[in-house]
Amino acid sequence: MRVDGEIRLLPLTEVIYCYANGNRTVVVTAGGELSSHAGLRRLAERLEPWGFFRCHRAYVVNLGHIRSVIPWTRNAYSLLLEGNREIPLSKHRVTALRRMLDW
Repeated sequence: MRVDGEIRLLPLTEVIYCYANGNRTVVVTAGGELSSHAGLRRLAERLEPWGFFRCHRAYVVNLGHIRSVIPWTRNAYSLLLEGNREIPLSKHRVTALRRMLDW
């Protein structure tokens, strides 16, 4: 991943989630956040084979870091991640996540 003019190599297991922030993508790890010019859609496509899931139009999550699925209403959920981070789960992506996690 290109960050601030250099290429950073991150072990994928350290990536908790990524989110869109304007024209940048922010990669969140236990050690902090890194900002990249890579588009979230392109990043999601590249990471999907390694256990990442596009849970919302603005978020990609590492399935290995999901601790629980929190229901808000009948069709609204969020994901509780490692470190008590919470991100939204799009109602259009719930069925796909249910299949993947067998929940």
